[in-house]
Order: sequence, then structure tokens, then C-alpha cells
Amino acid sequence: MENILVKDVLRLPGEGEKTASDMVIKARTADMAGDFSVMEGVIYPHELLAPHTHEHEAQLVYLITGELEFEVGGKDGLRFTAVAGSYVIKPRGIMHAFWNKTDIESRYIELSGKEHFEGFVDSKAKGNVHAIMHAKDYGMTTHMKDTLRLLKEHNLKGLSMMEFPNFAKLPDWFKNLLPKKH
Repeated sequence: MENILVKDVLRLPGEGEKTASDMVIKARTADMAGDFSVMEGVIYPHELLAPHTHEHEAQLVYLITGELEFEVGGKDGLRFTAVAGSYVIKPRGIMHAFWNKTDIESRYIELSGKEHFEGFVDSKAKGNVHAIMHAKDYGMTTHMKDTLRLLKEHNLKGLSMMEFPNFAKLPDWFKNLLPKKH
């Protein structure tokens, strides 16, 4: 083991690369021989991580704190609650979403195969609208109709990982689609 330093292999609590989307990258795919990335995220009370599909990778969520509701496979697919300590596999090519219906935040670890999701998270530094418009570049498909359905069905108040710092500049028709933040 030549030229390897402790800082190259140890990630302490609170350390990591903060991103523009409430995710903290603990290990990039480059750190993991190109196989997968490790990120830590948070879903605040009454927020939805919008339904989407990954063309290139499967993912796994490990729930650290709280509980989350999952929908895997769309409206007629699976729906279940995962509690702290649960592992949830999100298969490649199958739509998935999750949300926090509680009044406390939920923290989770995201393991994502290959570099595509990592690239999408990085693209959010250019703004959420840019990231959404270029989601296909990262093999992601977002499902707006299902996003609106889940927001309404579960009386959710916001979209996780979606901040709009220039909200005043958004067109009114788009503002009306977004739930009000808490």
C-alpha cells in the first residue's frame, strides 16, 4: 500500500463533499474503482423525491433515521414504508419515488451504480432547471404526471433536492405546479 493516506480511505461523520442538492458525496465512483458512488441525503418532513427512472444503474437506499414511504414500479407497483435500519433496492429501469410523510427529517445513504447519478447530482450546481432539462444526459427520466399525483395524494409540501433560488423569475404556470415550502 504505497502512497495511500488515511484521508484517502477514512470518511469521518460530518465529512464529505457537499452538493447543491442536500446530498453529501461520501465516495465518488472514481474512489470506488468506477463501480458505485456513496452519498448521504435528507428528506425533510412532507417532501417528495420525485418519481424517476435510471437507465444505467440500480440503487440502494439505507435509511439511517426516520421513515420513508416508497413507490417502486409506479401507481400500480409496490408501495411500502421503510423504517430506520431498512435497505431498499431500487432496480434499474423501474420508476421509483420516496417521500417523508412524518414531521421529522429522514436521513439516508444512497449507493448508486456507476457514475451517471453522480453526474446528475453534480449538474445541479448549474441550477435545478438545468439539471432537469439535462436529466436524459445521465440516463434519467423524470415522471412529472406521477410527481403531481404523489404530491396531491399524500398532501406533500415540497420536492426534495429542489431549491429554486430565483423563484420570482419562474413563470407563473410553473410556480403554480410547485408545492409551497414549509
